[in-house]
Amino acid sequence: MSDEEQPEPPKRQKAFDLLASVAVFARRNGIALNDPTLVDRFMADVAPRLREALADPTLVHGSRIERLFEATVLSLGRFKLLKTEDVGRVHAAETLRAPDFRIVLNDDEQWLVEVKNVRSRKPFKQELRMSQKYLSSLQSYADAVGTPLKLAIYWSLWRLWSVISPERFRTRNGALRVSMQEAMLASEFVRLGEVMIMSKPPLRLVVGAATDMPRSVSDEGLANFMIASARIYSRDVELTDPKDRKLAQVFLFHGEWAVEGPFALMDGDQIAGVEFVAKPIEPTNQGWEGIGTASRIFSSFYADQTVDGDQVIQLDGEPAPDWFAPLGSWDFKNSKLPLLLGHIQPSDGVKGSIDD
Repeated sequence: MSDEEQPEPPKRQKAFDLLASVAVFARRNGIALNDPTLVDRFMADVAPRLREALADPTLVHGSRIERLFEATVLSLGRFKLLKTEDVGRVHAAETLRAPDFRIVLNDDEQWLVEVKNVRSRKPFKQELRMSQKYLSSLQSYADAVGTPLKLAIYWSLWRLWSVISPERFRTRNGALRVSMQEAMLASEFVRLGEVMIMSKPPLRLVVGAATDMPRSVSDEGLANFMIASARIYSRDVELTDPKDRKLAQVFLFHGEWAVEGPFALMDGDQIAGVEFVAKPIEPTNQGWEGIGTASRIFSSFYADQTVDGDQVIQLDGEPAPDWFAPLGSWDFKNSKLPLLLGHIQPSDGVKGSIDD
């Protein structure tokens, strides 16, 4: 490749946020931006505060959950616009608190969304409380810009999301108190594409061995073979359509069915491959079995990227916008992957709906 054909290096994103932070520090401390000591003095100031932030589990976990919500909404794909709202300066006649996100829904309605992470050690005592002062500051901002306020609550012990209108749970003094059960019944998350997913078990992944290469099982039970194919089956039907295969892979790796295996598949005394089988942990034996909600499945994927044990190792994970978008126009008649989709409506007298 000649010098003229060399690809241009990717452009580095300009550090607008970092420059803004430096500018605030410089003004607060009376340092000119062209002062040669500015960078070292800024780094000396920020280093201990950064260490303190990284050592604050509430801050770290809460920040991860904000990004999880953003990535979940991106992955569900039922919106026109999603932007961070609580950035930049806000000038107002009274004290206001900007919620975390602004969302424009597919029907053009707009929401302001404040994200909260709730984790109690008692599984059945999950509750969110918010002071009158905090809630009023959020509501005042929402009123000032004429946009409804919603609270997106992540019940992390259960890996469940609920999106609620706070006015339903105000106390007499203007604070907020809501249990997980109450929030789930009132949740409007369906508006953003939340869906309950069911299928007919089992799902199977069959990894085939190359027949033109050595393939054997040692006396110690170790299989030696080269992979030639990877086939996915719903019960005994092979899935060949790319949409079916993609979604089945998601269910296998991140759904709530237990995956057993590998089981050896033999061809005489030679190994033909191995099989992994996904089935419900506690089957109802009624044909259709729940694999999980879309958001809960995605939360598992996001946790694999951002959490190691009980430690947060990254705040940002990758969204998966191609996972659940096909469910909005799923070909129930011709798909070889049987699906039953439940859209759970808030408990305001409207019953949930089922697509099949």
